[in-house]
Amino acid sequence: MAELLVKNARLIDGISDKPRDSVNVLIRDGKFEAITEEQIEAGPGTKVVDLGGKTMLPGLFDCHAHLAWDGLTDIRLQSENDSTALAAMKSALNMRRYLETGVTTIRDLGVHWFGVEARNAMIGGTVPGPRILASGPPITTTGGHCWWCGVEADGPDGVRQMVRDLAKNGVDLVKVIATQASLGSFLFPGSASTPNPSFTDEELAALIGESHNLGRKVTAHATTPEGAHQVVVAGIDCIEHGTDFTDETIELMLQKGTFVVPTFSASWMQAHYGHEIGIPEAEIERRKKMIADPDRARGVARAAKAGVNMAVGTDQGSPCTPPAALINEMALHIEYGVVDDPMVVIKSATSQAAKLCGIDAFVGSVEPGLVADFVVVDQDPLADLRNLYSPAMVFADGEEIVRDGALVPENPLFFT
Repeated sequence: MAELLVKNARLIDGISDKPRDSVNVLIRDGKFEAITEEQIEAGPGTKVVDLGGKTMLPGLFDCHAHLAWDGLTDIRLQSENDSTALAAMKSALNMRRYLETGVTTIRDLGVHWFGVEARNAMIGGTVPGPRILASGPPITTTGGHCWWCGVEADGPDGVRQMVRDLAKNGVDLVKVIATQASLGSFLFPGSASTPNPSFTDEELAALIGESHNLGRKVTAHATTPEGAHQVVVAGIDCIEHGTDFTDETIELMLQKGTFVVPTFSASWMQAHYGHEIGIPEAEIERRKKMIADPDRARGVARAAKAGVNMAVGTDQGSPCTPPAALINEMALHIEYGVVDDPMVVIKSATSQAAKLCGIDAFVGSVEPGLVADFVVVDQDPLADLRNLYSPAMVFADGEEIVRDGALVPENPLFFT
């Protein structure tokens, strides 16, 4: 049996409110076996890693990723024009970058079927990457938001059939585009309205009901109070992006256990770095005003303070949003006033994220019996979450996969 003994760790386990010092962790066959302040004797053949007081925490999650987008060019143009080979290369590069960031699990929320293919390639050992839960193409209405990277369905029977098709083709969860903005008229394209609900109540009930019947959770792109309320009433499991939730919606979310994945990072990154990839100045200024708005995160903050479940996601692949944006996203949860305790954010990126994904019985925290995914950092992330950048070591299934910010080439998980 393969054994690893990690000694002298300052442990953030993903579930406790305080770190523990001088902890020793025994890992056997890729799972945590013993976690204690007592000494553990290394057996014959046991690999020993002495952290000397460095911080150890669970592998991180990004709950909103688009592996096949490169973060450099227009996402619709990529979705319409990229060949399968090019999308595969972009996905492989992003998968590697995720590992080097300390991310060991992601939810890929769709660019056609590329996320499903990336997941299968990782499972098969073709390319190194994080654990992937893939939605496949998002479900939208005919001509709806993201039709160019998703699948279109209308009517209760149409959406039910589409869910069955997605499940048949192996998706881990279902994503629905629940709000969208009108494009305006041809003569006056600037006459677009604010986003409106995309589906009828009957369509959403059929979509969510069939997904749950087939064992798939459902997450919704929802960016207005009306759209968020509609999907929560319908029984959605998670809302992506978020909005200014009403008190009634927050109460329903608490009753139903709904999650929110805020994705603050994309607009922040575009405001700060958009000029480097050619985003027009007017768009950069619009984003600067957006992130300067003191009410920018009011709705999400109100929901979080009420006790609504939060998980961390970036909208990776959107312009200026690489895998490493996850660390910035975590810091923004503090800076935007969503929470005031960095430990809560770490839980949102580990154990809470695992709960959202439905895999918390297997991974997401440092507990006996769980899969040994963990990250080691030199400096204290509770002093500054941005200390999570450039981890010293990253382990997946008890095997070291990243050392000093780069993949370990001899790792047997990927290089046999």
